[in-house]
Amino acid sequence: MATIKDVANDAGVAVGTVSKVLNGHHVSAENKRKVEESVARLGYQMNYYARGLKTRYTYTVAVIVPDILTPFFACLVYYIEQELYRYGYRMFLCQSLHEAEKDSYYLQLARQNKVDGILGITFNTTQLSQAGDIPVVMIDRHLDNSVCVTSDNFHGGELAVQQLFARGSRKLLFIRSGSRLSSETLKRGDGFAAACREKQLSYEVMDSGDDACGFNGEGIGEYLQMHMTDGKLEFDGIYTSTDGLGLTVLEQMRRMNIRVPQDVQLIGHDGLRHLNRGAYLLSSIAQPVEDMARAGVETVIHLIRREPVQEMTVLPVTFVEGGTTRTME
Repeated sequence: MATIKDVANDAGVAVGTVSKVLNGHHVSAENKRKVEESVARLGYQMNYYARGLKTRYTYTVAVIVPDILTPFFACLVYYIEQELYRYGYRMFLCQSLHEAEKDSYYLQLARQNKVDGILGITFNTTQLSQAGDIPVVMIDRHLDNSVCVTSDNFHGGELAVQQLFARGSRKLLFIRSGSRLSSETLKRGDGFAAACREKQLSYEVMDSGDDACGFNGEGIGEYLQMHMTDGKLEFDGIYTSTDGLGLTVLEQMRRMNIRVPQDVQLIGHDGLRHLNRGAYLLSSIAQPVEDMARAGVETVIHLIRREPVQEMTVLPVTFVEGGTTRTME
């Protein structure tokens, strides 16, 4: 079995350089390439147990997400794992299913396994506030004195209104779902309302409840039916807090023979693609998922190393065309 000295000899670098590459520290691009090629060529495998005894780190980060069925969370976890691997860390994946009891259970497991840090996307922030001395980085959520990585949700709401207005919509509706607990995602509605007021547009807000994935089609269908007059929906532009919710709205409108985007334009939020690679599922405000994962991992690694970090990292969002908005004239 190859050792770190074998890798160093094969790559023509010092053992310390190999160690830096394996631990995610900065080295020259050329030395990094040499080491990585030697690791692959020799089939070197890191002994995490011995490494942990020497450094007092487990090189493991717990990642807590509400679920891995929701495409946005699945995509985020995909990029988090890749980034952790690049730093020489393993991922301990926990799925809370929006249950405070499961958050507590996984937090206890994380502490028992002495993880070095936690990346959290949870609706039960009270549990994570009990992480003690384990560094915690939240994505889109807040803890007391916590560090947060997010995208510009407020501007996302503004951008949705700007795009709908530019394409001819004048009476708008915002539909949201999910937890009402304080989080950055609530700013999507704030940005929507602010932009409508700025443009003096008529608008309404519908809260579809705590259905975090936004699949409560029956309630949404009833709401839309209440706002039908002579076979026409009162709104000509709809923005939803997630793409999953947007797809539910799209399905309901098609059942009601409402043409999208001819009669009503629709913009979601997240920027999800078919199988996370193909065409966009609907016109959307796209979050930079890969950049959010990278920033989250970089931040938790800095905290583990006791290095300074920003308390809040806000990344830009963009509008993407997915066929549910009209072409700009």
